[in-house]
Amino acid sequence: MRVTIHQPEHLPWLGLLAKVAASELWIVLDSVPYRKNYFQNRNRVLIDGKPTWVTVPVTAPFGTPISEVRICEVPHWRRRYRGRLCQSVSGLPGAHKVDDLLSSVDAAAHGSSLADLNLDLADWLLAQFDVKVPRIRSSELDARGAKGELIVDLCRAVGADEYLAGPSGRDYLDLEAFTEQGIKVSFFDFEHPVYSQGENDFVPCLSAVDACARLAPEELPPLLAGYRTGAS
Repeated sequence: MRVTIHQPEHLPWLGLLAKVAASELWIVLDSVPYRKNYFQNRNRVLIDGKPTWVTVPVTAPFGTPISEVRICEVPHWRRRYRGRLCQSVSGLPGAHKVDDLLSSVDAAAHGSSLADLNLDLADWLLAQFDVKVPRIRSSELDARGAKGELIVDLCRAVGADEYLAGPSGRDYLDLEAFTEQGIKVSFFDFEHPVYSQGENDFVPCLSAVDACARLAPEELPPLLAGYRTGAS
């Protein structure tokens, strides 16, 4: 079984969706500390040709596991979030699609789980690309260690025989530790596709919401095919 392990990003980009699609199980890495100012509570959409952040405010003291991060209320954040997301898709063929995403955001009450919201949004996006891959949270598994050691233990816990790692894994993974457990390591290199964003120069690495709003349903799955896997 080929497994990938990745944190629950907010409104994830095409590269994460492609990595999940290339796997047979997604282990959602929610047992590690929350990373401030990263992609766990925010992502970028395109407004007037410029990448713009949409952000969910959270309460997360230093060292808080992602699974325990809670949404907090600050003045007008929902109105600002809704306004930016709607502006980013205004006039596009799939603009109506964001209503489902906004319903999930609106339903996420003060004190509710950021990871729960992120996975609801990820499930919706994966469905748009016709990706059906089961997932399990690392917080539900009996795995220990940090960094590479934790990755090996998570793979062992689900009976994986192959781990699909991101390109940065080349810098820190102990490949011998995987070999000792009978686990093959492959590295996932995503080549970002280019699609029409109107008259503006193409901006890569946005939330996959951008592609969903611009392209027809049958045009979406091929966007996830631009990757290479192989050894280090």
